Amino acid sequence: MPRRALPTRPARPPRQWALPLLAALGLAGGVYLGTRPQNPPLQEGAQARTVAADWAEVRAFGPRPVGEPGHARALDWLEEQLEALGYRVTRQPVTLERPFDRGGTLTVGGLRVPAHALYGAGGGEQSGRLVPLPGGLSHEQMEARGLRGQIALLRCQDWEDTGLSRGEIVGRATQAGALGLVLVQDCEVTRLERISGTPLPLVWVSAADGRKVWARAGDEAELVSKVERREVTGANLIAARVEAKPEIVLGAHLDSVNASPGANDNASGVLAVLEAARRAAGTPLAGQVWLVLFDGEEDGLHGSRTFVDAHRFPLRQTRAMINLDMVGVGAEPLGLAAHAELRPIAQLVRPGVRLFEDSPPERESFGRSSGVTGSSDHVPFIGWGVRTAFIHRGLDGGYHAPADRTLSPALVTDAAAFALALARKTLDTPWTPREPCEGFSSDGC
Repeated sequence: MPRRALPTRPARPPRQWALPLLAALGLAGGVYLGTRPQNPPLQEGAQARTVAADWAEVRAFGPRPVGEPGHARALDWLEEQLEALGYRVTRQPVTLERPFDRGGTLTVGGLRVPAHALYGAGGGEQSGRLVPLPGGLSHEQMEARGLRGQIALLRCQDWEDTGLSRGEIVGRATQAGALGLVLVQDCEVTRLERISGTPLPLVWVSAADGRKVWARAGDEAELVSKVERREVTGANLIAARVEAKPEIVLGAHLDSVNASPGANDNASGVLAVLEAARRAAGTPLAGQVWLVLFDGEEDGLHGSRTFVDAHRFPLRQTRAMINLDMVGVGAEPLGLAAHAELRPIAQLVRPGVRLFEDSPPERESFGRSSGVTGSSDHVPFIGWGVRTAFIHRGLDGGYHAPADRTLSPALVTDAAAFALALARKTLDTPWTPREPCEGFSSDGC
């Protein structure tokens, strides 16, 4: 008996499978749209704020070292301001280790005075003869005075006019074999600059105590300095429209040195970025710029290095990184250190602008150098072939000191306007992207 073919189910009409498929696609699209990052709305009145009003807010936070209460308050407030201007803000964690002074003493015979660690010093205990050192001595001259294995004793006033940084003075003393250092803080302005890592006890004493100590120069002394190294976490604030590519990165560092309100260094740069954000909001430039407030600059460019490491690929689209640092006090005319291709653009934007390459500053190592010795947040970008422009007004009398309390809103506004004009002109100028450098070079490749 022949086999009969098995019956087959008739094909379903297209509408029966198409409708569920379309529904599923619609649901997926709705989920995607619901989870896709959105730009916050531009809030009414956000663009009407002024630099002066912003500074009144930031000044109230006090010093802003990473890990301090004023730093956390500044982060929250700045994030609110940028979001109110319609930028989506991302917090990028920045973790670093910072030293905290836990007190110390200097004992010379029956005299015992409190001692405070120089920022960055390692602390510890040492004993030796107090060797007084006049200003301007080389490390060879220090050693010739019998400093090896002893404790250096210096007066701030004796060294103030030498043009040497604290780090350079400490470097000479340690090269000469000092086991510790005592600095009498008798200068009119107390400097708070960071000393590069050393395990030795390096301290300062007050002018009044210093006079008593100086009277016992040459005597045997015991130096105790307690320093705690603690891991702290701050954050870079990255503000950008969702659709924006980092064709321009406009940045400044938001932290300050210990005990300093950080008005010029670097609330001025932060407020210039905030003013630029206001002026760019609602314009085409807002879709071409990333505004970044870097953290941990004062402790070694931690924030900018973290940012560059995490964004190497999108930075290939970056035409320029513009860094604003200390732009609120007119110590010198506004100037910049810039990649060779950006210098003529800057001169078109502002004829006669001072170029550091044409007028070398007194301290080549502060941020203006385009090599690895620079000390501001544009430096990590250079190694990846990003053209940089560093905008700066010179070192004022309050630099790295508690006296850094004032800034000029007009100068900050002017720096913001220059940075924005430079950004727009750079975007209008033909440019061919290049692959990142293999290592560092003095001209940014």
